[in-house]
Formats: sequence, C-alpha cells, structure tokens
Amino acid sequence: MFIKQLDAAAISVQKSLNGKLKDPPWRAAYCPLSTQRALAEARLRAEAEANQKAEEAKRKAEEELALKSAHPQDGVYAALGADFEDRCAKLSDTVVAFAKKSIVTASNKCDIRRMRVQLPDTVRINATCTLQAASGPDAVSVQDPSTTPDRENLMFKKIDDKTVVLWIIKDGRFTGDGRKLSYCSDQVQRAYAVQHRAGKQTRN
Repeated sequence: MFIKQLDAAAISVQKSLNGKLKDPPWRAAYCPLSTQRALAEARLRAEAEANQKAEEAKRKAEEELALKSAHPQDGVYAALGADFEDRCAKLSDTVVAFAKKSIVTASNKCDIRRMRVQLPDTVRINATCTLQAASGPDAVSVQDPSTTPDRENLMFKKIDDKTVVLWIIKDGRFTGDGRKLSYCSDQVQRAYAVQHRAGKQTRN
C-alpha cells in the first residue's frame, strides 16, 4: 500500500500488488477531533473490559484451585474409633461427593449450593439438608442455611489427605469440636462405587 500525505488533514492511498501499484488512488481525510476522541474512548473501554474479564478469569481459576486443594477427596468416610471398619463397611457414616455437589452425613443428606475457602485447609458450605429417616435418636439436623450467618451451615477442615473434621450448624452454632472422620479403605470405596452405580441404573 502506498500512502502519501497531501496536506495536514488529508492523505492519498493506493494499493499495490506484487510490487506494482494497482487501481486509482483515493483521498482520505482526517476525521474530526470529536470522532478521534470517541474512537480513543471506545478503545480504552474495550481494553478495560478485556482486562476486567482477564482478572475475573484469573480470580476464578485461583479460587477453584484453592477450593480443590482445601476440600477433602470424594469418597466414604467414617468416625475414628473401635468400630471404624464396621462403620466403613456399612457405608452408614459420611459420604463426600463434591464432584456431584452432595454430602451424606451419619444423619443428613445434603445438596451443596455454594462452597468457599475460609482458610487454606477449611471449606465453608451452603447446603440444603434433610434429616434421613433411618437416623438414630442422637441424630443432629443441619440448620437451614437461610437462618445462619453467611448462609453457610457445614464446614470441613482438612487435616491431611485422608483425615477431616466436619462441623454442622445446629441452633445457631457449630456442633462441639466437630466429627473427626477418616477415609475408608480402597475396598470400601470400590464397594460404594459399585453400589452407587447399581442404584443409579435401577433408578434409570
């Protein structure tokens, strides 16, 4: 392209092909300052919006990474104690399924609505929970999140890759020191996976 300045506010433009000028030149005039300012402002707005989207994407990625590293691995857990293996085998204690937005405690079935990392090893959860029919007399019902501070009614603290502490909110406060839970054996995890698949196929 061959561009030639004609005066302070106009140029001549002509295209070239294979080193040779082609087509007649045309005259282009410098647009008014109002147009220049509008174009500059539009460009700045577009850049600001792009930067904002990039920052939001970065923040979301960082939050997801923090959440992934903070929450316990999905699977079957049971309270530590003499009957640990028996509780694991019965699949009757706690099942964590963050991937499916679900947590089943010893007495509650909860659907996760929102999660956030409070500390590097602690996850606060907003969940809708219902007391299971087969729960014992000592079962504790999880408080409705609409009546709790920050609308969060469950909390997990990750001790290590296979040990967590679970708290639930009841009557406006967390229950005691929480329940210390340990990840059950691989054999139990496989048994739960088989049972879960069978139940899903039956429902379908």
